[in-house]
Amino acid sequence: MRVVVAGSSGLIGGALCAAYREDGHDVVRLVRRPTQAPDEVQWDPARLDPRLVDRADVVINLAGASLGDRRWNADYRDLIAASRIDTATALATMTARAAAPPRVLVSMSGIRYYGVDRGDEELTEASTPGTDGFLPRVTSQWEAATRPAAEVGVRVCHLRTALVLSATGGLVPRLATPFRYGLGTTLGSGRAYWSFLTLHDTVAAIRFLAEHPQTEGPYNLSSPTPIRASDFTNALASALGKPAWLRLPVWALRVGVGQMGPEVLGSLRVLPERLTAAGFRFRDADIESALSAALRERPTSG
Repeated sequence: MRVVVAGSSGLIGGALCAAYREDGHDVVRLVRRPTQAPDEVQWDPARLDPRLVDRADVVINLAGASLGDRRWNADYRDLIAASRIDTATALATMTARAAAPPRVLVSMSGIRYYGVDRGDEELTEASTPGTDGFLPRVTSQWEAATRPAAEVGVRVCHLRTALVLSATGGLVPRLATPFRYGLGTTLGSGRAYWSFLTLHDTVAAIRFLAEHPQTEGPYNLSSPTPIRASDFTNALASALGKPAWLRLPVWALRVGVGQMGPEVLGSLRVLPERLTAAGFRFRDADIESALSAALRERPTSG
């Protein structure tokens, strides 16, 4: 297949492109900076060029500014929103205008679609969207931005992705560092549900949706066994052979990282109902096997 990927430099994008290449597929990476490799093509979401996606089998959009790299001031909130919504709009519009449109557009989203905090409520793709925070509003607009592609009959899948566990990026290495110094910490009250999946299962799920023509619409990319934050902390402590005896309350999270803390770590008990019904099977469904797999990972490059 010819696979066009935006957002290939991130944790998921690098692993996904590597997996496609290993299986002999033609991968084209859309980048905004000057190109540095033969498989890269420079693009600007503000200048639509449908030729970039013409005759592609699959277009995958993983683009979006990191949520955890900087404090959330007004300018960075604008960047978070624009990097998601504007890119999705551009790719969907180019897909709709291509002479030979792709068969499918797979576009990143997130479980914050369901809100900042839904307590113990079990959330499936049929659950109501959240309206109580910045990320829920952005995520709803992010998904709506793909409408131009859907309107011309292109199959569109939205990836409502949970916390991705990997030793090479994301939350695991940030938490693992204090653990290794005996400073293992539970974030918040410990009662919040954390929904997760491994990087391996993330890549496998994206490819599953891209390659199964009966799939369409939103899919929760999340393990079928979400757990409470305290159980996650204990499992990480066990995997690292280190104690976990500290607790960082929500107010301290707000002092330390600003508005990001409560929005990113609020309770969402997400279940992958549509993904499992479509036939996808997780390799690492429980937290013990997920953390074990994540901590064994080696870095990949896009």
